[in-house]
Amino acid sequence: MKKIICLTLMIFISVIAFSQNKGGITVFGTIYNGDTIPVAYLEPIRVVGYICPLTPEEIRSNSKLIRDVKKTYPYAKQIQQLLNNYLYMMSNCQNDSQKEKIKKTAANDIDNKFSGKIKKLSKKQGKILSKLIYRQTGRSSYSLMKDFMSGFKASFYKTATKTMGINLNDNFEPQNDYEDRMIERIISGIENGKL
Repeated sequence: MKKIICLTLMIFISVIAFSQNKGGITVFGTIYNGDTIPVAYLEPIRVVGYICPLTPEEIRSNSKLIRDVKKTYPYAKQIQQLLNNYLYMMSNCQNDSQKEKIKKTAANDIDNKFSGKIKKLSKKQGKILSKLIYRQTGRSSYSLMKDFMSGFKASFYKTATKTMGINLNDNFEPQNDYEDRMIERIISGIENGKL
């Protein structure tokens, strides 16, 4: 009987010993209130709200707005790309004199590329461009001008456009403004190839 009990005990102990997994997965963890919690890092996910496409009736009733957005949206995208390039170059500068040179180059570059085209825009297209620049960069046209031009020149442009009915401090607020909401829907249609 002793032999059976010893044999059963040895089998039981060996089963327990071999059931332990020697390999395993090592994960990052954190200790919170005495508990170890595994931590995993995931790729960022972009959540985009659904934008309702324009109906044929809305396309007919907003044909001028669609035309104006189609004309000005490429300018806003190009301006955003140029500004991002120049801001990146400015972030890598060691001193203020280099930053000032880059600011002058940026102002001249944007002025040479866009001044002739922007002067040909209608008043309505100028308003839309100002809003689209805010949409693309997150800053008003006036604040961008102040950063890259002298304060006097930026104020001059602000006053000149104000007399034409264009506010360079316009924000883009599709949540609160019907026209901005329509512009956002038009841009969605342009980017999806529907307009």
